[in-house]
Amino acid sequence: MITSFSKPLKIICLLLCSFQASAMNVTFINPGKQGERFWDMVTETMQAAASDFNIKLEVIYAERNRIDMAALGIKATQREIPPDYLILVNEEQAAEKILLAASKKNIKTLMLLSDFLPKQRDRVGFPGGKHQNLLGAITPDYFNAGKRMMTALLHCAEQKQHQKPYHVLAIGGDQLTPASIGRNEGALSVIQQQDELTLDRFLYANWNQQDAKRLTLKYLHWAQQNKITPSLIWAANDPIAIGAKAALAAHGLTAGKDVCLVGLNWSSEGLKLVKNGEMLLTDGGHFLGGAWSMVLLHDYHQQQLKGIYTPIGDIRFQMQSIDQNNIDLYLSHLGNEEWNKIDFTRFSLSNINGSTQYDFSLAKVFSSITE
Repeated sequence: MITSFSKPLKIICLLLCSFQASAMNVTFINPGKQGERFWDMVTETMQAAASDFNIKLEVIYAERNRIDMAALGIKATQREIPPDYLILVNEEQAAEKILLAASKKNIKTLMLLSDFLPKQRDRVGFPGGKHQNLLGAITPDYFNAGKRMMTALLHCAEQKQHQKPYHVLAIGGDQLTPASIGRNEGALSVIQQQDELTLDRFLYANWNQQDAKRLTLKYLHWAQQNKITPSLIWAANDPIAIGAKAALAAHGLTAGKDVCLVGLNWSSEGLKLVKNGEMLLTDGGHFLGGAWSMVLLHDYHQQQLKGIYTPIGDIRFQMQSIDQNNIDLYLSHLGNEEWNKIDFTRFSLSNINGSTQYDFSLAKVFSSITE
């Protein structure tokens, strides 16, 4: 039987068919723990952007277990109906096995926040190369974030006229994750160029507050025994900085007064410490990479529907410090962490006539907020 449609019904049918054809199913293997604020912020901003673009998003937490992360990713690729797109983080360099599994099913894969290291490139290749399903990566400039943080500490010590040389305790996240390696190298680049800075210890707290407090307590005890006055603490993220602050208090020292302290993440706790002067700054904004991945995949998908299959490539975006100069501005705009206020469609190149460069700056974020 042939069914005849009226013109309005035909239009509705065409719209529905078009929507179904362009629908996207995306799975994100989140390497963090659910309840771990940074990784939840990555998820939340990603979900807000996915909603703006009508993307069906699934988030699977690996609970900071690299073995489980690989297993969960591989399992997602082996489903009867696998996702159209997979988003991976090369946490502790564990994403390679998932990419290989995704390649067998031709599941298009985008790297987020931590890309493959040079030593892995021989095996995985570059976007559009050995593994055609590897679209590219969206990563922050971690090196300059780490450098910026250490430079700010140096200026803080100079302003407070601490005794030279300025003794530094650096506490990184880990020694394997590309995001950590970049921050560490940025911090070390400043120390290597400044004779006024003496690196006493470079320790690793596995990204958490408790380990950071324990390590800082041991360092402070050592410094006391050796009649060394601590001046600066460089912390790879806000939880590490908060742990270090607690250790300082236990030794009768005040963060921001006796010892200059920096962190990274733009966490609500970190912002409070910046606001009250206990922490010099919190660098970051990289949690918005979750949202930027949705922008990139949306644009790629639209191009693919037009028969254009150019890989996304490697896209680098800048992080930024929030300090006394801009803390009030940030809090007034996004202090409540209502990411849905941001209109993420404004970042899509398909909505910007003639533009070929993405603008993921904080200024653009502020201008894209709808109250």
